[in-house]
Amino acid sequence: MVVPIHNKLINTAAREVLKPINMVRKGQSRLWLDDNGWWVAIAEFQPSQWSKGTYLNVTVSWQWYPRADYAYDLANRESAFVEFESEETFLLQARSLAEQAKQRVLYYRDVLSSPQRAQQFVLANTAGGSQHIWAALNKGMICLYARDFIQARHFFAEALACDDERAWAVQAKTFIQQLVSLPPAEQLLFVKRAVAQSRQLKKRPAIDIAFGEAPK
Repeated sequence: MVVPIHNKLINTAAREVLKPINMVRKGQSRLWLDDNGWWVAIAEFQPSQWSKGTYLNVTVSWQWYPRADYAYDLANRESAFVEFESEETFLLQARSLAEQAKQRVLYYRDVLSSPQRAQQFVLANTAGGSQHIWAALNKGMICLYARDFIQARHFFAEALACDDERAWAVQAKTFIQQLVSLPPAEQLLFVKRAVAQSRQLKKRPAIDIAFGEAPK
């Protein structure tokens, strides 16, 4: 299969800029992953159905709910569509997009670098109200990470009170019910196991997960 030249140029630019900060390409796709254990940042050079070129999206995907795909939990469209016009021009544009992706990923690494900063950031930037199961689940999980067990319980209760009864929603509620039935220390172990399962489903390497560790 012949790889289109604009795809080759995107990969060249991403490899030059993102590989040095330890991001890895997902197979032969236009996704580059920044694996941080319980969360993964994703730089997506999104194609268009109609034109040669790319958008740039950068997202954070939480790994605390077992699933085989990457949810776009904190997503940003970083660039409007950049159309391929010539090899020389597009390579420069692709490098610029890769630099934007790099800066956004480094920003996420920084704001998620400590439990308290991560909690503050995620609570302020998670879209969706009390009837949004994933928003409530994610807010509860980040509170667990910060060992704020009281606020975590509040958000998990919001998720369980959601009216949505579709199959995936019922499954998510069952997961939350299993979690909240445990005492706090066991909740943290439950989440670590869920992260490990989620990573396994995505064929990510097995690693030690640091989640909700007590401060030393």
